[in-house]
Amino acid sequence: IIPMFVIMAVLYGALTAALDSTAGERERGSLEPLLMNPAPHGALVAGKWGAVALLGMAVALLSSLSFIPAQWLLKSDVLQAQFSFGGGEVLAFWLLQIPLAAGLSALLMALAIRSKTFKEAQASSTLVITAISLAPMVSLFNPGGEAPWYLWVPGLAQNTLMLAVLKGEALRIGQVLPGVVVGFALAAAGLAYVARSMRAAVAR
Repeated sequence: IIPMFVIMAVLYGALTAALDSTAGERERGSLEPLLMNPAPHGALVAGKWGAVALLGMAVALLSSLSFIPAQWLLKSDVLQAQFSFGGGEVLAFWLLQIPLAAGLSALLMALAIRSKTFKEAQASSTLVITAISLAPMVSLFNPGGEAPWYLWVPGLAQNTLMLAVLKGEALRIGQVLPGVVVGFALAAAGLAYVARSMRAAVAR
């Protein structure tokens, strides 16, 4: 269940920032003046996306670090032997979240830019929250083991890889690459949509 906590930390760390930097600014009336600046819209979108993704990564890092002192509370010698979580695992977990943070941040921004208010953006993001929350559950209901397509599904891919790290398995590039490709492809598509929406807003 530890990987699920880290995945949700990325999601909720990026969620509020993604909605506030798009729909929130539109609701406050500060988005249009920002778009009137001579800076390219792509640069503005990239800056917002970078801040959102970094916030999601920061929360994920704090979440991962919290499991180190949590081990001190384990009173059972058996549990202490079974659960060993240190700096190596924290670093691996954090690096595995980069494609997820990149893709989710852009996707949440793309959904929010279509909304006129923050609450409307929250409602539109519910589907993403539900999908990412349920994705890691797929592996629990598949007693036949891990399927290759797991590595192509955001959230499920990170869960699968983090479980492998906890088991002490060495990750291969072929395991990590699908998540990276999907995450950054999702980020590119989401950012392109946000930039196009901002240009359309200025044109109106």
